[in-house]
Amino acid sequence: MVAAITLARQLTYVLAALGILAVPALAEDLDCRWFFPAIGRTLPVRCDEAVHPISSPAAQEVRAERNVLGLTLAPLSEDLIDKFSIEKRLNGVVVTQVDANSEAAGRGITSGDVVLQTNQEVILTPDDVVRSVESATKDGHKTILLLLSNARGETQTIPLSLG
Repeated sequence: MVAAITLARQLTYVLAALGILAVPALAEDLDCRWFFPAIGRTLPVRCDEAVHPISSPAAQEVRAERNVLGLTLAPLSEDLIDKFSIEKRLNGVVVTQVDANSEAAGRGITSGDVVLQTNQEVILTPDDVVRSVESATKDGHKTILLLLSNARGETQTIPLSLG
């Protein structure tokens, strides 16, 4: 039994190292999880052939949109990739709405753009953007640089004022 538990733990580490995590718990019930690169999080899933995120507070939290700098940001999902015709190779967060009165709108940011980085930090979730803005503000910066990609994968850097 100890050997089986040790082997299961080693398999867990290998799967995690490869960025693939679908791990049954060692208890009687199965607690499967899967790493979703588009949002940079591991979520609980049903343990059957297909991967379906379980509706849970943690899963809902990850899917939540965030509003910052006049932008409504959401994790990349298959639905949003299809809706905005975004290249599947992109990783970041998608702009779902832009406040028409914001500096972001004036600088040409549109729905369907993907935020790849802020101040040269890789962005995987809307919370990453919020944390980056809060950190830059706390450090006394007046602007933040967004590396954006449009749906075709063309990138541009856009500075936005903080505050």
